[in-house]
Amino acid sequence: MSDVEYYPEEGMEGEESPSSGLPERKPKFDKWMAISWGISLASAGLILALATVIVLFVKHEEEEAPGFELAVDMQLDEEEIEKKVQQKKLEKSSSSASSRSPIVAMTDLSDIDVSDMNFTVGLDKGVADVGVTGTVGNMGLGLDIGAMNMASFFGMKAKGNRFAFLIDYSASMKADQLKVMKRELIKTLATFNSNVQVSLIFFSGPSFIAGTDPKKAATNWDSPGRDAHNFRPKKGWKPPVPKWLACTKSTKSRLQKHIMETPVSFGTDWRNPFNMAYTMNPRPQVIFFMTDGSTRNPHETVEKVKKNRTIQVNSIAFGIPNEQAEAPMKEMAKATKGTFKSYSKQQITKMAAK
Repeated sequence: MSDVEYYPEEGMEGEESPSSGLPERKPKFDKWMAISWGISLASAGLILALATVIVLFVKHEEEEAPGFELAVDMQLDEEEIEKKVQQKKLEKSSSSASSRSPIVAMTDLSDIDVSDMNFTVGLDKGVADVGVTGTVGNMGLGLDIGAMNMASFFGMKAKGNRFAFLIDYSASMKADQLKVMKRELIKTLATFNSNVQVSLIFFSGPSFIAGTDPKKAATNWDSPGRDAHNFRPKKGWKPPVPKWLACTKSTKSRLQKHIMETPVSFGTDWRNPFNMAYTMNPRPQVIFFMTDGSTRNPHETVEKVKKNRTIQVNSIAFGIPNEQAEAPMKEMAKATKGTFKSYSKQQITKMAAK
């Protein structure tokens, strides 16, 4: 047996061309590789989707930011405008107030008995006042926040919007005195307009509001021993608090009637008309006090006036017989930066003849 027959494959192999020496591989489908590629593509898609969402979100935020900033700017602009408007109002108010009476504070706080302090506040028609009084001192604050008016009574000038007239209707007032007093009081009221408020408090021994019958008023007062200078309210009765009257035409006409028709009556006690005036709310800015007679207890009235010294008192001694009797009236005017005037009976007679 030949070698070729014994090794048939080797013989056949030897007959093949050299180019077919490497075995030919057929491509095979690898499923694991396909899975890897699928996972990679899915991951890439997911990342791309997330990136797209992030980009859109950021872009949306950037687009909204200018609107937010604009709203904030507009709000700030409105606040700035409001501040400027308020500032202009304050400047205007300050400028207006500077042309009027300044704020005035007067204090005398030494040894005030706090348990006996009286605190009052008044505000009316643009004018305010605050008063605190104690047994040995006083404090007052007056604020002018409105236009003031000028009053002239017996040639004494005073500025304000609220004027109280404390007028003597005692029996010692004679015809000439009454004639001149009534004429001057009516003339003063005629100069006021409706922005001015007045209160007329008449007195002899008792005090009473203009228009009240003095005989009827006297029934509410006690005078122990019929003392002409010592009248007190009866127990259980309080004098009425006078009201402010705007000086309209009808009011002035009514007050003129009271001035002309009120009769004189017995006694002279300064304390009572001042007590009534100081109970008013708001309190007077100016008091005109006119009397023809001295009283036995003037120091009590003087002390009361000093405790309320933010209220100006202008006093008129109208036929008082001597300088000693006039001294307390001078002291009241001086303590309140008011004016004092004195008229002798001879001067009054000449005035009445005009």
